[in-house]
Order: sequence, then structure tokens, then C-alpha cells
Amino acid sequence: MILVSPKERRPAWEMRSRRSPWQTDMADSREPYRQKGRSYELMTVPAASIAGMVFSLVVSFALPIGLFIYAKKKLGAKAAPFFIGCGVFFVMVVMLEAAIHRIVFQLAGEALTGSVILYAVYGGLMAALFEETGRYIAMRFLVKPMDFPNAFMYGAGHGGVEAMLLCGVASISNIASAVMINSGTMSAQLASLDAKKAADTAAALSALWTTPSLTFFAGGVERLLAVVLHVSLSILVFQSIRKKSRKDLLNAYLFHFVIDSLAVLLSAVASVWVVELVVALVTGGAVLMAKYACMEE
Repeated sequence: MILVSPKERRPAWEMRSRRSPWQTDMADSREPYRQKGRSYELMTVPAASIAGMVFSLVVSFALPIGLFIYAKKKLGAKAAPFFIGCGVFFVMVVMLEAAIHRIVFQLAGEALTGSVILYAVYGGLMAALFEETGRYIAMRFLVKPMDFPNAFMYGAGHGGVEAMLLCGVASISNIASAVMINSGTMSAQLASLDAKKAADTAAALSALWTTPSLTFFAGGVERLLAVVLHVSLSILVFQSIRKKSRKDLLNAYLFHFVIDSLAVLLSAVASVWVVELVVALVTGGAVLMAKYACMEE
């Protein structure tokens, strides 16, 4: 759930994973690939790694769909808030926030991207500003009626589409590549490319077998926590509107900023699982805060 990797130059909305560009624990010491003439001998992608990809794929799509069905059948929510949440994420993050990131990175350059602290603070501020402002506007003016079931449904849509776009699509790509590598199809395709492009592609694909298998499960865990966070923040914003409470709205901004900034800072010095543990604890705090807000008169 964080902006852009300055080192990889990928679009901002694609890099809203909690991994930062300074995190270096992804790969082990296995040889990336062997080149024999124009052919490339790619290593086998472990079955455990593929299992992690499948797990993350299932979480990314099954969780939002499951929450949609739950909110519709059990809570009596309307379907529209789910798709409003999807649309707000697309407009506020994929379009507007990404555009601002491109401008800021061009102007600030290494002064921002070269410092993990500045990068983390900037990323947390931008994520909180765009997402929570979009959430407030949507729930204030678009979601009707604005009640608990529809707030829950909105959060499922906002967090759900993020999971599908960020983790789900990447998991599909990883699984397809892994199957092609293990079947030998990928090696044959690389042989048809020019030498430089083939080498670059092989080097990029090597992450699929050099990355520790357990790490591929982290994407699904991260998306699970993110969806829970989005539902909780949506309930906080709903309560702020219902009670005309600035405190609940401020808490939504604050939790979003803290969780994103902390995750990037920690990812520079700790493993992905330590990061997810801390994120889980902070997310638990957001859940409790949303529950407390619902109990207040």
C-alpha cells in the first residue's frame, strides 16, 4: 500500500505493496540461470513457490468476492458501494496519486528517493491524503444510504480492487511464467529473442526461483491485512460522518499514514515477515478503534 519504487521506475499504483526499494532479502544464493550459446537453461521454480503464488491469487480475488457476498446477504448492504469503492481507488490512486508521484519524483529526484525516511514519510502522507479524502468524499456524497452495511461494503470494494490489481494480477503473471519455465517453453521463447533482451528477461525471471518460497505467501497475507484495514477505515469515516466527529476522520488519516510509513521504514532493515507482523498489530489497532467508534453514542 505504498507509492512507487524509484529504482524500478514502475507506475505508482503498481508499487503500493509494503515492500520498499531498500529491502534486499528477496533472493538467495542460487544461480539465476545458465547460458549455453543462444539458449538459456533456466532453473526450476519450486512447487512451494508456486503454491505461494496460488495462495496470494486466491486471497486477492476470493476475499473481496466473499466479503461482497457476506455484506450483501448477511448485512443487507447494497451492491453499489462496492463498485463505488473500486472506482474511488482507481481515480484517486491509479490516476491522481500516480500523476502527483511522477511530478514530485521528477522535481525532488534523489533528495527524496535517496532517503528511506523521507520516502516513507512522503509515501505515508500521500497514501493517507488521497485514499482517505477519496473515501470521505465518496461516503459523504455518493454512498446512499450511508449506514454501517454500506460502509462495510465500500471498504470491501476499495480494498478488494487494490488486492486484485496489485497482488492478483501479479500472481497470475508469476504463475503463468513459472509454468512456462518448468515446462521448458520459456527457454524456447528466450532463444528466439536477441541476446540482450533474452539476457534481461532471464535475469528478471530468475526472481521466481531465487526468491525464498515462503515470501510468495507474503503477498496474500499483506492483501488480507490491507482489506481488513480498508474496511476498518471505512467504518471510521462512516462514523465521522454520522456523528460529525472530526476525531474519527483524523484517526482514519492517522492510521493510514502510520501503517504505510512504518512498513516502508521497517522493510529497509527487517524481513518481510517482521514487517507483516507489525502491520498486523497496527491493523488490529484500527479494527479496535473502528469497533470503539461504533460503540460510542
